[in-house]
Amino acid sequence: MDIETMWLVTILGAPLAAALLLSLLGGRGARMAGWMAGLAAALSLAGTFALLPALQRGEDPTLGFRWIPAAGIRLTLHIDWLTFPFLITEAAVTLLAVVYTWGYHRTDERTSFFYALLLLFAVGMSGTTLADDMFLFYIFWELMLVASCALIAVWGEGEQRGAVALKYFIFTHLGSLMVLVGLIVLYDATGSDSFSALRAGVTLAPGLVMTVTTLFIVGFCVKMAIFPLHLWLPDAHTVAPMPVTIMLAAAMLSMGTYGVLRFPLSIFSPAQMTSFAVPMMVAGIVSEIYGALMALAEQDIKRIIAYSSVSQMGYILFGLGTLTFDGIAGATLHVIYHAIVKALLFMCVGLVVRATGRRRITELGGLGSAMPVVALCTAAGALAIAGSPPFCIFDSEWMIFAGGFHTAHIGLSILTLFGSLLTVAYALWFVGRIFFGARPQGLTVGRLPWAMVVPTILLAALALIEGLFPAPVFDWVAHELTLILGGVW
Repeated sequence: MDIETMWLVTILGAPLAAALLLSLLGGRGARMAGWMAGLAAALSLAGTFALLPALQRGEDPTLGFRWIPAAGIRLTLHIDWLTFPFLITEAAVTLLAVVYTWGYHRTDERTSFFYALLLLFAVGMSGTTLADDMFLFYIFWELMLVASCALIAVWGEGEQRGAVALKYFIFTHLGSLMVLVGLIVLYDATGSDSFSALRAGVTLAPGLVMTVTTLFIVGFCVKMAIFPLHLWLPDAHTVAPMPVTIMLAAAMLSMGTYGVLRFPLSIFSPAQMTSFAVPMMVAGIVSEIYGALMALAEQDIKRIIAYSSVSQMGYILFGLGTLTFDGIAGATLHVIYHAIVKALLFMCVGLVVRATGRRRITELGGLGSAMPVVALCTAAGALAIAGSPPFCIFDSEWMIFAGGFHTAHIGLSILTLFGSLLTVAYALWFVGRIFFGARPQGLTVGRLPWAMVVPTILLAALALIEGLFPAPVFDWVAHELTLILGGVW
């Protein structure tokens, strides 16, 4: 086994082994659970970075074996340039969420199981990204759902957590079933479940291409929470424990984008995808504007940031729909930068709730002097989500907008710019209402755990650093474009 294969195994093996060990230890491992989970998440992230040199040498590390030979089914893990940006995002978000959990979660006899499920959630996302076979892809896709659903059902906030978890499961599983039908049709057409066979070319009747692409786009848009397929998201993000919300918003939503890139955009030609360009752009614009308007209307600070995700996923879908180099590159950059900024904003919300015990924005105000570090981090997140330079999202939005203006649909590109104005409105309103003005009577501010503050500061700094120095990440994304739409750019 060479070093690349060992790192490939480590990416999934470290969190999976830690999750199994924590489950076996149960209450006996509660005190060490956080450190074990943090070590496993750090090893997974290190393994991902360790494979970067191999990719830069033009290698695609792969590990696989036959599973059901008679059916042509293999179990294969594979990393390429399309995989890498998403894998880095998932691993980094998981590590930061685990560290944040050290301060957020109060240790009890179920703590080991909480961390074990967090790690299984991460394994589901990373496994989905690394899978090079349809069979394995779908197994990890469902693991991602089951683990996150269990976390919401058991550790969610409020009496409605069971109902919210059920709604989340049913709604997103319906999207998964649409994806499954598309996978089965492709398997039937190729006689193999290998992505390599799909990349080599799939011959389908035009009507079947339309059907399969529709199934994939709609199914993956459920995971992206594009309006009106977003109905699971506000409640799930609001009820879930904050570390789970961070992973849902900053990592799991990106899996829908990865699915669109990995399947319809990688398999079919530009000519076959052209008929989907305008619908994707329009759906993206509607989601942008709707999510922003709902963020302005909401009162619960957690739901405000949740609806912001609906809006931001709209930018990504619009960029994919342009079918241009700039648009698709910008959409992938936006996945990474959205993860940084959305994790930052949810961490800031968690700090405000932890310090004050309040979540309604009308019950907050004047916290800037009492929580200057949190106020600064939140302001950085708000400016970043609004696309203000020099923060990172300015770079990805510039690319997305440029991609739109490279199409024949200039009117749609102008509309998406209007959506960005609404983003500025809710971002500034959010910061102003919480940290400026008079402090409501009786509002007190408690001490904050360092484990919650440190990753928040780190993300605020990263949002600025990535905005100033985007070249390395853009280089990763540029390599991915040769794997999409036949690489004809």
